[in-house]
Amino acid sequence: MNRVNSYRNIRVAKYIRLSREDGDDRESESVENQRDIIDNYILEHEELIEAGEYVDDGYTGTNFNRPGFQKMLKDIEDEKIDCIITKDLSRFGRDHIDTGYYLERFLPANNIRYIAIGDNVDTIKPDGLQFLTFKLSFNDYYAQDISNKIKSVKQRKIEKGEYQAGIPPYGYKKDTEIKNHLVPDEYSSQIVKEIFDMYVNKGMSTIKIADELNKREIEPPAMYLKIPTYMKRSSSNPNGKYVWLRSQIGKILRNEVYLGSVVGRKFQKVSHKIAKVRCTKKEEHIVLENMHEPIIDVETWNKAQNKLNGYTKVRDRKYDHPLKGFVYCGECGNKATLRCREEKRKNGTVWRATYFICSKRNNYRGLCDCKQISANLIEEAIDEKLKEEIEKVNLTEKEIKQIYEQAEKESKRKSNLLQTKLQELKNTLQNIENTIEEIYQDKINKIIQIEDFKTIYEKKQKERNKILKEIKEKEIQLEETNKKSPKINFEEIKQIAKEFLKMEKPNKMILEKLIERIEFDKEKNIKIKFTFQNYPNVRIK
Repeated sequence: MNRVNSYRNIRVAKYIRLSREDGDDRESESVENQRDIIDNYILEHEELIEAGEYVDDGYTGTNFNRPGFQKMLKDIEDEKIDCIITKDLSRFGRDHIDTGYYLERFLPANNIRYIAIGDNVDTIKPDGLQFLTFKLSFNDYYAQDISNKIKSVKQRKIEKGEYQAGIPPYGYKKDTEIKNHLVPDEYSSQIVKEIFDMYVNKGMSTIKIADELNKREIEPPAMYLKIPTYMKRSSSNPNGKYVWLRSQIGKILRNEVYLGSVVGRKFQKVSHKIAKVRCTKKEEHIVLENMHEPIIDVETWNKAQNKLNGYTKVRDRKYDHPLKGFVYCGECGNKATLRCREEKRKNGTVWRATYFICSKRNNYRGLCDCKQISANLIEEAIDEKLKEEIEKVNLTEKEIKQIYEQAEKESKRKSNLLQTKLQELKNTLQNIENTIEEIYQDKINKIIQIEDFKTIYEKKQKERNKILKEIKEKEIQLEETNKKSPKINFEEIKQIAKEFLKMEKPNKMILEKLIERIEFDKEKNIKIKFTFQNYPNVRIK
């Protein structure tokens, strides 16, 4: 079905947006007000027929990841809409680059008319987009100005010691009498005190503290505080419940809020146009002391920090290992974490152990049954397995060569067929684009009428989109075929393997050429997948 973008039966999408920055008290920007203005405009123009209403209430205009807007784009692709109407240009969007893309490229390419009532923009008119760049730039400036004002207000509140986060930290609740003030929560503040006591006075590690709290079935912070993000989704843990993790215990032990301080500017928004934030450096933080009742005394706090800082020094990048990044847990599939332990003996020598542990278990042992495994055991298993594979290559070299050649021949045949088909599609695409260019010139030279141009243009655009989709599919098939094509030189692999076996310590560069993945399970069984085992047609038997 062709869109009829004339002055009869134009299917209109009403788009309404209200951002949080606009505020509930701004009646001129309310959803109801925007709806009334658009409805009155449609009534005054009998050629316009309402096809649907799309509302984004509480979404910024600086990005287009809005549910209502995205649904409208989908309906445009499904050819349900001929025209979009907004109260003004700023309701469509405030970012001048993205808004310009939609208004100057996407909508014209889909033959969609756009009307912004307040800004007198109508793309069907010759001067419909006049001064568009200026208007878009002004809207972008307005968004940045609003963002700067909000930052200034927040900065002043932080400097006055007001707690700015929407949800209070675990152990506290919002004061019902004083705005942005914290008071200890009767229940969770006692848990915080217990955590510090277990860590400082009872000598328990963070993971043992997490274990103790989970055994007692104490709700973790996210569930106790009913944080919406966590309440809406289920946990990835085996039992489907959220649990205390060692990382959460560590965060509580380091949080200065329990001393009665308010810490501001921990995070900073990268740009008013995107939601991404960055963690600020400690020296950028604003710390205001004695702003609310403390849960932890200064002496306990200092003891906890000294203990934490003592452990922090042990975690040094000098304990990196060549196998890091290759090892995975065979029980749950998560990547293994490299851990190191060292002790200084009486004779002055340093004993050091390097091992891998499932990253889930590392955070809390209840998440995975897999135990830690020594890096030395994995290295020994690699040596042994490589020797076996080299022997297999030597024993069946003639057979492997024949299989390799056959696989290569079959792969080339498939690749050639796909390349031929791909070239045919590209030739067809070029013919369509030539036709589009010709009819465009005919329209300019007034050889054909505008309505005839639109009919032919839409037909050729559909053909073009179909061919582009087929080209993409063939390119993916060709890429997959080429990946499957055997490129392994077994003589080279044998040489690399022999070099590796001569080394006293593993070499990261050689490991990358030989190994794809290493797995270990709770019984310490080790599975090694080599890179030259990716090709089933030439797999060593």
